[in-house]
Amino acid sequence: MDRSWIHQRRISEEYEQGVYEFIQYVKEETKPVNGAYFCPCVRYLNQVYEDLDNIRDHLFIYGIMGSYMVWTWQGEVLYKPITLRGSDYVDEWMSDHLDEMVRDVGEENFGRAHLYDSLKNNSEQELYPGCIKFTRLSATLKLFCLKARNAWIDKSFMELLELLKEMLPENNTLPICNYDGKKILCPMGLEYQKIHACLNDCVLYRDQYASMKVCPTCGSSRFKKKLGGNNDEHNEGPPAKVMWYLPIVPRLKRLFSVKEDAKNLMWHVDGRKCDNLLRHPNDSQK
Repeated sequence: MDRSWIHQRRISEEYEQGVYEFIQYVKEETKPVNGAYFCPCVRYLNQVYEDLDNIRDHLFIYGIMGSYMVWTWQGEVLYKPITLRGSDYVDEWMSDHLDEMVRDVGEENFGRAHLYDSLKNNSEQELYPGCIKFTRLSATLKLFCLKARNAWIDKSFMELLELLKEMLPENNTLPICNYDGKKILCPMGLEYQKIHACLNDCVLYRDQYASMKVCPTCGSSRFKKKLGGNNDEHNEGPPAKVMWYLPIVPRLKRLFSVKEDAKNLMWHVDGRKCDNLLRHPNDSQK
């Protein structure tokens, strides 16, 4: 759906049509709370519930947030399947290199020994007695990749796990629920940090802003406002917005811990020919 109307003048036909489409979307796709919905106008910033008529009026009076291109507060989900050189490559990589990755990464890169032991044991354990194609780890990883690729919700994925558990031979090691599956894959993950952020993307609440409860730039609360409750901006609660930060150093360590990957990552230094011919963009004059 075209969202360019958000940046149009509020008296234009494009803006009026866009507001109409937004109201229709909310009416059809969003579940109301006591007959009200979050209002995305510049005044309320999706922190206050209003009925549809008031939301429509506010969008014309105050305007809509200029950065609100994905209507997450009205239930829209932004999903873009991510694959590595296509799904065929992913399946091939998991089949041929999973055991190699576990071996090359080694215990020293997991921080805690029991995480590595758990991953190693699951990578060697048969999916069921006599199975030679899948291990407990490889089967779980393939199923979770399928879940992510097709945006399955947890409920439907758990029903699939329960069905497969019954269909496979007895004494199979397939996890029966999402929680068990994530415990198997947990050692493969890398650390991340959740940092509170201003609702309008002004600041991150870290360093000198770590103890603040109100944005020093726009004055918005660090925490979500409760419907019908005490909305004192100094009351703590769930953060209004969270940024997931993925530290780069642990990821570089993991990449360089695999011999073949490390060789490819160092190609531009060790493998590139320097014979005054233009073979690579780095060969061009700076």
